Amino acid sequence: MTKGPKLNIFRAVAAFAAVATLLAGCASAPEPPHEQAYSASLLWQVEGAGSAPSYVLGTFHSSDARLRNLLPEVRRALDSSETAAFELQRNAEDDARLMRAVQQPEGRRLEDVLGPELFQRTAAAVAKFGVPPEGAQRLTPLGLLPLLAYPRHELARMTFGEPVFDEWLQREARRQGKALHGLETYDEQIALFGDMDDAEQVVLVSDLLNDHARVDAEFGRMLALYLAGDLEAIMAEAVDWSGTADVEAAERFSRRLLDDRNRIMVARMTPLMQDGATFVAVGAAHLGGEVGVLSLLEQQGFRVTRIN
Repeated sequence: MTKGPKLNIFRAVAAFAAVATLLAGCASAPEPPHEQAYSASLLWQVEGAGSAPSYVLGTFHSSDARLRNLLPEVRRALDSSETAAFELQRNAEDDARLMRAVQQPEGRRLEDVLGPELFQRTAAAVAKFGVPPEGAQRLTPLGLLPLLAYPRHELARMTFGEPVFDEWLQREARRQGKALHGLETYDEQIALFGDMDDAEQVVLVSDLLNDHARVDAEFGRMLALYLAGDLEAIMAEAVDWSGTADVEAAERFSRRLLDDRNRIMVARMTPLMQDGATFVAVGAAHLGGEVGVLSLLEQQGFRVTRIN
């Protein structure tokens, strides 16, 4: 890296590993209009027989300070809950896991996966962040994600310690003395990328490179949609996969990135909701669709109602 503040690769990778709203655009199949039934709100009340109301908030994984100006109904939902659940709960061993996950195994280079032409394009893109070609050779697609998919100003904020919105919400919940739970483990999120075959890695990196020149504008547009509470537009973006290099590889990755993770998270949040009022915060793109968190909760017998 160049001189100056060191990029907090752990914070950036951990944040991006959960950014389904951004990745789904290059790795998900389009959904019919009727599957957008849950796209009208960012905050939902979840009620089950005999249990206090719980809440599900769709988040945007950014450190932009405007996200922390909580709407009154979001603040009330957090304040009234006994327990809070988020996609991830970091522990002391996660740094070592992430360091291994962002580096190619011994004897393997990124160019071996991407091929010479795609690797040269990748090396040129990450060179802007002070990563030399030999450093790029050691990176896995997971290690490339913060550099290719986040605007430079977003990475700069993370470098200087600005919390991603989900992390800030966790701090608020901890400050209030709530019990905190993770709906996934770091190993599970790392496996999303570590288990990719070579074709899927080529598709992911190629699509990210194709969008790299527009990353500032696209990220800003998605953030503006989120701040406006326009989840319907966000979901429409998430299912737009025009220009994807390999449809089959994209579909496989999409199922792991969204559908499989939604099922796991719902299986882990439902016991919490049955025990008492729980505030759940997950990426907004996890909410909608037939295999979205809200639909899966209804299938478990919960009543789901929009709040805002």
